[in-house]
Amino acid sequence: MKLKNALPFLKDAWRAAKKQARLGDRSFLDLYTDIIRCKFKYKTALSDYLLFNFMEYRDPKMRREYIFSDDWVQLVHNLNPPNNTPGFLSDKVLAYKRFQKYFYRDVLIVADSTDEAIREFCEKHEVFYAKKAWSFAGRDVEKIKVDQNNIEDAIARAKQYDMLEEEIVQHPVMDTVSPNAVASFRFTILKYEGRILILPLSVRIALFDDVDIIKMGQSSSCVAIDEEGYFISPAVVNDSVFDPDFETRYDYHPITGVAISDGSFKVPFYKEMVDMMIEITEGEDEYGHLGWDIAISDKGPCVIEGNPWGHYDFYQYYDHVKRTNQGIRPTIEAFMGRPIRELPIK
Repeated sequence: MKLKNALPFLKDAWRAAKKQARLGDRSFLDLYTDIIRCKFKYKTALSDYLLFNFMEYRDPKMRREYIFSDDWVQLVHNLNPPNNTPGFLSDKVLAYKRFQKYFYRDVLIVADSTDEAIREFCEKHEVFYAKKAWSFAGRDVEKIKVDQNNIEDAIARAKQYDMLEEEIVQHPVMDTVSPNAVASFRFTILKYEGRILILPLSVRIALFDDVDIIKMGQSSSCVAIDEEGYFISPAVVNDSVFDPDFETRYDYHPITGVAISDGSFKVPFYKEMVDMMIEITEGEDEYGHLGWDIAISDKGPCVIEGNPWGHYDFYQYYDHVKRTNQGIRPTIEAFMGRPIRELPIK
């Protein structure tokens, strides 16, 4: 850990330990020293410690069954081309061009478009999303509402971005659990020697009324989903404020009142979504590690975006792991046929 990052981490760890000591049966000192120990032993982010529920999972053997940042980097570098490969898919424009068949909406690439085409796009869509090609976690995305009496403003804003996308009209069932932003299903899929492994699925939903784009952090929460497409956990917010009164687990949606964690909520078009992901993966032989953000419209699933560096937290949330009391490492290493740390890097 770099010195400039040490003090903020220690301060946040202090606040997180104080909050968790109030909520559980461990002392502040025990939690605080354990958070620091995990930081140096596993290189865990503070969010890893909390979302993986290391407050409860204290057994070193159990913790070693998780994968952390170094393992994740090793895995991605083994299954994907090098980052400096021409056309690397962290570029959202290149990813769209590769998988545009599965976007199922109107998309305009600004660099490839005339001024007239951009104007026509703005005239056609009263609301659209504008994105930078190199961005992540919901950053550098703007929801643009077009005032037809001042369309030049929308055009000028659109030209500052790399991609323009028609707004996804979310399935009404998903509106009941994410009413103010399109819910984003995170698939992380491995492909190795022709075989496919879909890691446990989570969905990001908007809990609060000040959110119109799902982003990393306080603006959204995650829910674990089982193999039949049912919600199986509360909506869990990635805590970064550590206020003792700030709730981070929601069994019911705070706006709609819909039950989240009781196992009754079924994702519409779940089978079609999984089938689409298998079809995409079967046709992709260059990238063996991809994280996909998928939406559900009233017509079916569609790709929001794909990312070769899909993060390692979504499939390791506590509510996934507690179902088997086993981390994801044994599953991945059995699939790969060797320990992650022994995988060669391309």
